[in-house]
Formats: sequence, C-alpha cells, structure tokens
Amino acid sequence: KNWLCTDLSRSSKARGVDKQVYGGPVPVVEGEDYTMRLLVDHSIVEAFGQGGRTCVTSRVYPTTAIDGAARVFLFNNATNLSVTASVKMWKLDSAKIGPFKIDS
Repeated sequence: KNWLCTDLSRSSKARGVDKQVYGGPVPVVEGEDYTMRLLVDHSIVEAFGQGGRTCVTSRVYPTTAIDGAARVFLFNNATNLSVTASVKMWKLDSAKIGPFKIDS
C-alpha cells in the first residue's frame, strides 16, 4: 500500500503549534509510477499524490528556515523496496497584485 504523508515534527521550533503527521493512502494502478507534487509557499505545504488522488495540505510555522534557509526532505519508509526518484524544483515569482479598480 502506498501512502502520502506530511511529517510536521521538525517544521518549526515554535511551541504550541501542530507538529503531527498527516496523510492517507494513494491508489496506484498496476504499471503506473508513483508521482507526487509538492507546492510550498512559506507557511503552506500542499502535497498531491498521483495527480490529486490523495491530497494533504499542512500549515507550518517556520522560525529559522525562512527564504534561502528553507529545506524540503523527501523520504521513503518502505522496507525491501528500491526506489528511483527524480526531483524538479522551480522557484515561483511573487504575485503582482495591484488595487482593484471599480468602473463608475
């Protein structure tokens, strides 16, 4: 069985914030490769397994891992399994949002 999880145990040094593990099973059809997409936006981590068959959204509260010091760790807890992984990362630009103008 395949699972997609977010482990918040090391997500913040702040006290009193959620540091649990969240996740769920990911159905993978025979012959498919396991795929995962992560979107990280400062305090939100969204994980999508198999194109959205399973989704996990987590809020984190970084205190020291901010901007260039931020890190994402991918790990496999399976036993007796060899995993080949490839990772592609992109940095998103800030949203360019201006004031909304109402036509009179």
